[in-house]
Amino acid sequence: MAFTVTFPAEGPPCALETLAGWLTEQAEPFTQEGTDMLVLRALPIRFVSNVDNVSLQAQVDVLSSTAVPRMVDLLFEVSMRAGADVNLTAHGQVTRAELWMVLADEQDRLRIAEALGRARELGSADEVHTRLWAVLATLRTGHDDRWDAAKERAVELVEVGDVITVEEAAWHVDDPKPGDVISTPVVGYLHCLVWRWLSEAYPSVAEAQHTLH
Repeated sequence: MAFTVTFPAEGPPCALETLAGWLTEQAEPFTQEGTDMLVLRALPIRFVSNVDNVSLQAQVDVLSSTAVPRMVDLLFEVSMRAGADVNLTAHGQVTRAELWMVLADEQDRLRIAEALGRARELGSADEVHTRLWAVLATLRTGHDDRWDAAKERAVELVEVGDVITVEEAAWHVDDPKPGDVISTPVVGYLHCLVWRWLSEAYPSVAEAQHTLH
């Protein structure tokens, strides 16, 4: 999943040349693509200059192996250079801790999905899934939270017209009707908690470098 971070400033947005000079000073390797994009080599971040004449923008990808704390630190250092806040699309202005939690939860979602794939190769998928669902069921009392294997994420089952309106449901499924039960992305940082359990309960599937023998 990709994230978009913007750095809205009261004055003119940070020029790409200024950002390039600062990255060079910090020994942060990058390449320039065209006249409006810098692509970091060590982190999955692309900086785009003056998108829609609004602000400097960072397009951020999170991988299971990404150094998330270093990514967050760099983005906030860029915000200080730009004299701007850090805004995360769909979240608004975020603090350093808030941005870390969002990105870390996405990273742990990817790690869970990869670990479940290894569990299938080891023949232990049924056991791991059963226990994983039990852990999910305890995290938010009163919510029907499950692991969606197709979407590779924790979801909540909700009834259209009761928990969620038809208009809201249309963001998740096509042509929803009152009474339909649909799955929506779970609210909160459940992937971080589930990964904590999974990595300790099943280290053989949690470790990416495990030989599967």
